[in-house]
Amino acid sequence: MTDTGSSKRLIGGIMAAVGVWGGLLAVGAWWRFGNHDPWRAVIVAGCVAAFLGFWGGMLALRARRLRGR
Repeated sequence: MTDTGSSKRLIGGIMAAVGVWGGLLAVGAWWRFGNHDPWRAVIVAGCVAAFLGFWGGMLALRARRLRGR
């Protein structure tokens, strides 16, 4: 099974939506509590970035494996 252009666009759109959602969560983590500690936003954004990086890495490994067949 190979990825078509539409499935790549769909996955890209989902990843972008997760990134935007994570950005909103990071802003909310910073804004919600009274002390406005910026580390709250950094931690949330870092976790979202790590998740998206891991997901992208796994997709890249899968694509490389499928090309090798």
